[in-house]
Amino acid sequence: MTRLFFPTVAVLLCAAAIPCQTSIVADRHGAESELRALDEQWSATAARNDLDGTVAFYADDAVLLAPNAPIATDKKAIRESWAGLLGPNTSVSWKWSRIEVAQSGELAYIYGSYKLTIGASSVSGPVNDTGKFLEVWKKQPGGTWKCIVDTYNSDLPMPAPAK
Repeated sequence: MTRLFFPTVAVLLCAAAIPCQTSIVADRHGAESELRALDEQWSATAARNDLDGTVAFYADDAVLLAPNAPIATDKKAIRESWAGLLGPNTSVSWKWSRIEVAQSGELAYIYGSYKLTIGASSVSGPVNDTGKFLEVWKKQPGGTWKCIVDTYNSDLPMPAPAK
């Protein structure tokens, strides 16, 4: 009887674990789809130069690591950083290349590329920039996803040093 009991229990435990594994995989795929849609919506919001809407994608404790600037460690600083970028003569958009959700389903990262055009100023012509970005997203207590870490940098070469 004992010889049959332990193998039977082991088989039952493994069988019980299979639906859990399947639901975790399904949840991760669902999270990837949700994050894909959120990131596309975020890019479209920034493309409309909607400052409030753009900042709304960040968690309250998010950080923004913009190039050539100190770390923006709160919503006010993140808002100021975006306010300096968005404007009537600005066009910005980005497209994800990869989305990866952690097995826990609570964290994810997205990376991809961006395009930025800042219209002509009185001194110079338009600035056209391309680069890459990395976002870290965290599922919030209510089940929504918010960006907790955001960084980007240009593909343009560094300017030559002044002589």
